[in-house]
Amino acid sequence: MICATYDLIDCATPEPEPHELLDAMRAAVARLGATILGELPVLFQPHGITCVLVLAESHLVVSTWPEHQFAHIDLFTCRADTDPEHALQPIIEVLGSRKVHGQRIHRVTPTSFSSETSQVSPSSAVAFDRRTGCAPS
Repeated sequence: MICATYDLIDCATPEPEPHELLDAMRAAVARLGATILGELPVLFQPHGITCVLVLAESHLVVSTWPEHQFAHIDLFTCRADTDPEHALQPIIEVLGSRKVHGQRIHRVTPTSFSSETSQVSPSSAVAFDRRTGCAPS
């Protein structure tokens, strides 16, 4: 399983055409060996774009902040047999990022749940509102 986030800093092309970003994302998904089930590009005013690819294996999201020459990639997939840094190169190239900061996040898999995690006691668990997905304030 891969759960990773990447900050793309000092992007030379922080606001590519939506079709260019989606093409780069599709190329990344092909490198991952994943299957695209759906696509959603959302343009913001006055600038910026978030593109979501829903994968059979989970998701790939890219959001841009052109005013800061910055973009963010969020990748979550149950495919663990591919190097995500290599797979995401088409996205990094289309945005022209001069610096990439990435981090992998360890996630528990359903098959490893009992062996890799300790149980959370009810008193230390954080409740979330199912309607908003947020912790109560």
